[in-house]
Amino acid sequence: MSDTNHDHLAQRFHDHLAQRFHDHLAQPVHDHLTRRLDRLERENRRLKLLGGLALLGLAALTVMGQTAPTPVANTLEAERFVLRDGAGNVRATLGLRPDGTAVLALADDTQQDRAVLSVTAPGLAGVDFSDRAGHLRAGLGVRADGSALLTLLDQTDRPRVELKAHGDGRPSLALLDQGGRPRSLLALTAEGATGLTLYDRNGRRRSAMGTEPAGAPAVWLYDVEGNGRAMLGVTGDGQPTLNLNDAGGKGRLWLRVSADFQLPFLSLHDRDGKQRVAMLLQQGGVPRLALGDAAERVIWKAP
Repeated sequence: MSDTNHDHLAQRFHDHLAQRFHDHLAQPVHDHLTRRLDRLERENRRLKLLGGLALLGLAALTVMGQTAPTPVANTLEAERFVLRDGAGNVRATLGLRPDGTAVLALADDTQQDRAVLSVTAPGLAGVDFSDRAGHLRAGLGVRADGSALLTLLDQTDRPRVELKAHGDGRPSLALLDQGGRPRSLLALTAEGATGLTLYDRNGRRRSAMGTEPAGAPAVWLYDVEGNGRAMLGVTGDGQPTLNLNDAGGKGRLWLRVSADFQLPFLSLHDRDGKQRVAMLLQQGGVPRLALGDAAERVIWKAP
């Protein structure tokens, strides 16, 4: 066989083997590629679906964010607040003083404080009212002892009227002069006794009148030193009485009308309070006089 024929046969044999090799390998490769393409298309469709859903969710959140109410803070903290009117004038301030007092001040159109509400660090509360000139004219406060006080002042900042409820519940009303001294005091004691006391310009008590809790009335007169010198009253059993005292407060003269027999009686006493003279008008109009010694023994009488 010639070389030419040999080469031709070899070429045909090579082509046949190559075709079989190609047919054997190409089909699996083709199937594998086809499956990968199908899977990629499915994943692509799923990603597109998920992307669309994500866009819809984002749009919904955006719309909800635009329509939902904005949260409002329920606390506002600061050390001082200032309120101004349209002209820029300070009309109200709320803040703390250096001593720790919390103050709310309300001002007029001249920026003059007219009403001030304050609470001190220890807890004392008060309200002050001023006129347009800045003078304090009225104050209402509660003190540490629990007493409540209403004070009215004149145009020179001097207190002239004080209405007070004491810590134990006793009420009182005081009128003061230009020097701030009390000149009259109306009071009710915790036991229920009432009294009106008048003072001189030096603040000394000069006269008073009142009633006991049971209702017995009395009037007292005092000297310049404030000592009680005279008392006119009616006792609880209905006996009218006039008592005169010396500067030391000792009773020196008693004048009474007995409640039982309605008979007048006069009694004189020494510096030690001992009865030395007694005079009375007995039933039937008969007078009687008795004198006693320092031991109050009768040394003479008539009849």
